[in-house]
Amino acid sequence: MADNFNVALEYNGLAATLKNLRRVDPELRKEVVREMKKAAKPMQATARALFPTAEPLRNWGNWRGGYDVSRVRSGVKVSFKGTRARNRDVIPLLTLRQVNPAGAIYDMAGRAGGKGRRSEGAERGRQMIGKLNMQGFSSRAMWPAAEKHLPKVQADVAKAIEAMTETINRELR
Repeated sequence: MADNFNVALEYNGLAATLKNLRRVDPELRKEVVREMKKAAKPMQATARALFPTAEPLRNWGNWRGGYDVSRVRSGVKVSFKGTRARNRDVIPLLTLRQVNPAGAIYDMAGRAGGKGRRSEGAERGRQMIGKLNMQGFSSRAMWPAAEKHLPKVQADVAKAIEAMTETINRELR
């Protein structure tokens, strides 16, 4: 699997439209955002199900926070980024992310291939990653869920944007 991945659905002028829509018709903008997030719900549910119910490693309950499956699964969030991105030409509309530390560690540990920060001589860290890799390589939950649902999410987001466009055009006539 590649270290970097990018999935794009391009709409010219969408960033400016959403920004202006916040001032002109905030309710329509909220509805579009709700529809886009709704499109990602199946992907979110799949990602949550891919996190194990039991501690993936022994002694995870002993550190602050530990591995609590309910917190890990509820830590899978879909967020709308809108026009706050630095590069205004490309905006990340929806982001699937893990906000729980234990969930993020389970999902992404080993991504740097032992070349991460302060990994020199970290034998225990390599052993932990080796044990986690027996359950699958990083990303263990988030990317497989995204990959499975991406075509449907893209189609549903496109439908939400088209519906918004139709509504705006109808109101402008």
